[in-house]
Amino acid sequence: MTDVVIPLSKKYAAHDKTFDKVVLREPSYAEIFGEGLGRPQEWQRAGDGTMVMVTYPSVVNEYLTRIVVEPGYDCILQLKTLDALKLERAVCDFFWDMTASKTPSTSSSSASAGRRRKSKE
Repeated sequence: MTDVVIPLSKKYAAHDKTFDKVVLREPSYAEIFGEGLGRPQEWQRAGDGTMVMVTYPSVVNEYLTRIVVEPGYDCILQLKTLDALKLERAVCDFFWDMTASKTPSTSSSSASAGRRRKSKE
């Protein structure tokens, strides 16, 4: 995969750099598995039996410390909310193809099986 360019909502200036985009590289096997960062998101069952996607901000940040190509990690620390959320989405998107095919079924048999397992614990 090539680098991903995330256009920002405005120009920023930090550490003698002016930038209006952030360039990210794809996380490596070593980062995902060797360093144990894992996936920044996962499906979890809510109390009512529905499935929700949970995002781990600390994992997103750990990836960003490693994969920001330009302008550098130190420069992105001042990003406003909208632009920070664009970076979060970009990091999670690297993993989306892997998790999309594993999205839990929402059929009634799957949901009831989940509740049955939970009640035995």
